[in-house]
Amino acid sequence: MKPSELAKVIDRYIKPQTFPLGFKLVKDSSEVPEKVRKFKNLTICQIYNIARRYRWTVYFDLNTTCPLGIVAYGFSEPDELYEEGVLAYEAGYAATKEIGVKFEQAVPRLKPGEYVGCVAFPLERDEMEPDFVVVYATPAQILRFVHAVLYKKGGAFEATVLGRAACAEYLGAFIEKRPRLVIPCYGDRLFGLTQDWELAFSFPFEMAEEIADGLANTHKRGIRYPIPVTSLRVELPMIESYKKSVDSMRSTHTR
Repeated sequence: MKPSELAKVIDRYIKPQTFPLGFKLVKDSSEVPEKVRKFKNLTICQIYNIARRYRWTVYFDLNTTCPLGIVAYGFSEPDELYEEGVLAYEAGYAATKEIGVKFEQAVPRLKPGEYVGCVAFPLERDEMEPDFVVVYATPAQILRFVHAVLYKKGGAFEATVLGRAACAEYLGAFIEKRPRLVIPCYGDRLFGLTQDWELAFSFPFEMAEEIADGLANTHKRGIRYPIPVTSLRVELPMIESYKKSVDSMRSTHTR
């Protein structure tokens, strides 16, 4: 399945307000598309939010300003401040530096030096075959992805929430080879302008056909978005004058 084909399926069954993204990790700068947009001194969440809102192909690497993302994507070895839990502590997430260490240990990360950068692009552009996919949407829309994943498996969809480093949680889908439901982090909302009502869903691209099939089949079985709410098909009580008016008009057509 091509990325653009997956984009059409997502648009058909999910209808997100912003462009579904593909993320491609690169081991050498020669792999980066020629017309990619590069930014310095922006956070990773700013950069991929540009891609999902503007339909641009963008690139991020060590030149980002987010230490969590730099470590997670393996662009550098973590420094002492990271290793000692200072970042989580001074950012206000951890009660102590010792607890801060536990925060950093929970962040998914690639081996340092394995990749030099990452390209994020709207799936519909077919820039390259992504390693993983990220879609931002409402809770009801994200629920449809859960339905798709469980369609041929059953059971429950299990999720872990870091509360920070959403970019690393998306990456976790690639590292762990499983889909992840993500609550976009504080930084994503503070810097990337992600809205209060938005959730996100990430999955390795190798699951594209499984996800597409699950969406299509559950749709056929009647589980859909927009959700066809039953209240629109239920007869509602009306004020007496309205009922009399309707009865009067109907009676003129039955004579």
